[in-house]
Amino acid sequence: MKKAFTLAEVLVTIGILGVVAAMTMPTLIGKQRNKALEAQFKKAHSLVAQVITQMSSENIDLAKIYCYNYRDRDERIFIKDFAKYVQVVKSEYGSTADLTKLGYENSNFYQSAPGHELFNSDSHDNGAIILSNGMMVASSGCWWTDGGVGLDFVVDTNGTKGPNKFGYDLFYFQLDKNNKLHPDAGDYLFATTDDQKLACCNFKSANTCKVPQDTGVSCAQYALTDTWPHDDGKRYWDMLP
Repeated sequence: MKKAFTLAEVLVTIGILGVVAAMTMPTLIGKQRNKALEAQFKKAHSLVAQVITQMSSENIDLAKIYCYNYRDRDERIFIKDFAKYVQVVKSEYGSTADLTKLGYENSNFYQSAPGHELFNSDSHDNGAIILSNGMMVASSGCWWTDGGVGLDFVVDTNGTKGPNKFGYDLFYFQLDKNNKLHPDAGDYLFATTDDQKLACCNFKSANTCKVPQDTGVSCAQYALTDTWPHDDGKRYWDMLP
C-alpha cells in the first residue's frame, strides 16, 4: 500500500511555507533595494567626479567663478555649465524649490529620518537638470564661512523615482575653493563634531540637525565610506531601514 500525505498535512505544510516566506521576503526585498541604491550612488558619484574634473581643467577656481562678486553672480550658472558635460533630458534654470517642475510627484524631498518629514527646499532652489540616465542634479547655491566658500549641490541618484529621501537616493555634495569634491559633512554650516554630523544624518529621528530641516545633509560621507552613522562597526548599505 502506497503512503501519501493527507490534504490536511499538505495544507499545514503550505501554511508553514507561507509564514516563512512572509517573514523572509521583506528582508530579501530590503537587501535587494539597498544593493540597487548602493550601485546607483556609486555610479552617480563617479559621474559627478568626472564632470567636476572636466570643469576644473577649464577653470582654475570654480567656487570663485560661481560664488564671488555676490551682487553680480547667478548661482544657477553652475547647473547650466554642469549640463554641458552630460546628456540632459529636462532642465529648469529658474527657481526649482517646487520639484513638480521637474516631473516629481511631490514638491519636496524628505529627511533621512522615518516618515515623510520634509527636507529644506533651499537645497534644490538654484536650478536643476535631469540626465538621460535618470539622475537629477540641483544647485543649492553658495555658503560662506570663516574658512572660505563652498558651492553646494544635491544629487538624486534615480531621479523622480522614490523614495526621494536623503541618505537613500539623495545626497549632498560640496566643492571647496580648490575644486575638490566633498561629500557634504555639514562642516560649513551644519556640523563640526562627530555628534553633530550624526545629527545631520539621523535615521532614527527627524529635525535633529543644527538647521532642523537639513537632517540628512551629511549622509554622503557615510555612504562613501560605507559606515553606518549609528554604529561605525556596521556597513551603511546593509543597514538602511
